[in-house]
Amino acid sequence: MKAHQKHSASSARHSARQEEVSAVVRWVRPILIGAVAGIVCCLLLLLLCSAVMAAQDIPQMAVTPMAVVAAAIGAFVGGFIAARAAGARGIVYGAACGAVLYLLVMIAGFAVLKDIRGVYALVKLAVMVGCGAVGGIVGVNFRKR
Repeated sequence: MKAHQKHSASSARHSARQEEVSAVVRWVRPILIGAVAGIVCCLLLLLLCSAVMAAQDIPQMAVTPMAVVAAAIGAFVGGFIAARAAGARGIVYGAACGAVLYLLVMIAGFAVLKDIRGVYALVKLAVMVGCGAVGGIVGVNFRKR
């Protein structure tokens, strides 16, 4: 009888651990899917911007706004896809995806430029988290026709 109780207790702990891991995966998976989609979108937009800048005489002052717009669109797309993958809580998944994208963009920017401007970083954070949240709201409410 005692061996059965030990096995039962061990099985219950194992089951509880599996549920915890499953809950984390349920939360993290849509955010990672959205972040990958958002990064791909952002990179494609930045490539397009660089092609336009190479072909046209674009003022240097336009570079930063173009980068912020590309990041905002990437965050919107990432939030949209994260919310679609999650199926609920669009604003939460979208904002989380925007925050993850912001961290990735800041890490990449710091690796290249070795400098982060404070106000610019805060504006970019607000834009990316906000656009990700809006993308999440749209994504969770999007209906296929």
